[in-house]
Amino acid sequence: MRIKAKKERLESLDVFRGLAIVCMIMVDAVPDFEQAYPWMLHTKWQGISFADMAFPGFVFAMGAAAAIWLQKHEREWWPEMLGKVMHRAGILFLLGILYNIMPILFQHLFLPGSVQVSLWSDLWGQGRLFGVLQRLAMVYVVGIVLGRVLHTQIDLLMAAFFFLLVSSVGFHCFSPDAPFAQGDNISSAIDQIFPGMAHCYMGAAFDPEGLYGTIACTASMLLGMLAGRLLLEGTPEELLHLLSYGLVLAGAGVIWNQVDIISKPLWTAPYVLFTSSAFMLVAFLLQVMFSLMPKLSSFCFHPFRVFGMNPILIYMLTGAALTLLWLLPSPEMALFPRLWSMTVKGIGEIPFSIFLFTVLWCCCWWGLAEYLYRRRIFVKI
Repeated sequence: MRIKAKKERLESLDVFRGLAIVCMIMVDAVPDFEQAYPWMLHTKWQGISFADMAFPGFVFAMGAAAAIWLQKHEREWWPEMLGKVMHRAGILFLLGILYNIMPILFQHLFLPGSVQVSLWSDLWGQGRLFGVLQRLAMVYVVGIVLGRVLHTQIDLLMAAFFFLLVSSVGFHCFSPDAPFAQGDNISSAIDQIFPGMAHCYMGAAFDPEGLYGTIACTASMLLGMLAGRLLLEGTPEELLHLLSYGLVLAGAGVIWNQVDIISKPLWTAPYVLFTSSAFMLVAFLLQVMFSLMPKLSSFCFHPFRVFGMNPILIYMLTGAALTLLWLLPSPEMALFPRLWSMTVKGIGEIPFSIFLFTVLWCCCWWGLAEYLYRRRIFVKI
């Protein structure tokens, strides 16, 4: 990794990325999943909530940033470019594995009496292989390669729809009668073969960040790359195209939803279309605001911008802190919900106090993000 500062950036994209990271931090920081607002929780299988917008939002932002990166490196030879891409993806994948094994590592470090096997045996036996960062790494490689050879907006759009079609056909061919059944679908079948149940999320027979969902997730990045190219142009005509694409994707999502379900765990085609449609509209609004009212927009969205300048670092640190606070015991409950109980639990209704606690949790990390921003420290992979 390297640390550097850049003077010229697309500020609206930094804000968009920051919004995605703040959303991810908030939904991960819920201290009581039984009593929280439903919109703060991931849907268990079918449907969509605010929480389900976090991860695809970051994938979309990664695609938009990739469009900028490709423009700057368009004259590089393929071997040189691929070397940089594989280096970044490799680091991201390894960071994802580190993120996954933190609960096991912390348990052996801080609660050694609660484990009966060695650290290596624990990791080998139940360490999770895939996750958020690993999926980002895999999608990044495919997306960059395709972005290098797909030169027009229509090329990107058609490629995204091709990936969605492949994903959808796979579900229907595997199980024509019940393609999206929770216990038996192509995604879970692949997960049980590789990496295997013991290495899936929570030891289940299905991993929400498994291999098969990466197909449709690649479409999310390609659509983000399309948005990034339009934002780079910055003309009123291209911004109107961005708005138009958002509306087209929404319409396509309505039609596709007649065949496939909306499912974040499976990362289905309608899920990609609806989330990408929303992101294009948000990106459009942000760019318009920064074009018409740059100083006011910069002031109002500054907290989100500083989060968006160090997204992976902030995500890793908040994840490590949450893992440790959920692991450490306190009277009657884990330390993290205990903090909620001791601070804002009595303010308003229980769901509201949970929401308030997650906001305060984000504010705590805003201090670190602001410090890094003011010191011009931007950690990039």
